[in-house]
Amino acid sequence: MAQPGPPVARGHLRLASPTLPPRKRDSRVLLLVRATLAALALLVATAVAWIVTFAALAPLFWRRAPLGRRVTPIRAREARIIKLRPRQALPR
Repeated sequence: MAQPGPPVARGHLRLASPTLPPRKRDSRVLLLVRATLAALALLVATAVAWIVTFAALAPLFWRRAPLGRRVTPIRAREARIIKLRPRQALPR
């Protein structure tokens, strides 16, 4: 039979969960070694990314390509006047 009353009144009742085996705790030294290896892997990945970036940009420096400025200024455009032929009457 269901218990009367709002569910909040029965908050102390919970389903029983299976007991878990005691967790094996890692030693602090092992955790420190893992953290050091992760930091080293991040440092190596960052160094590789910088090297690849410089390798990709190297041709721009060798060819002396413009970086942020134009080598020759843009010529000012002039308005051209196009003369039209006079209209002719269409034949009927």
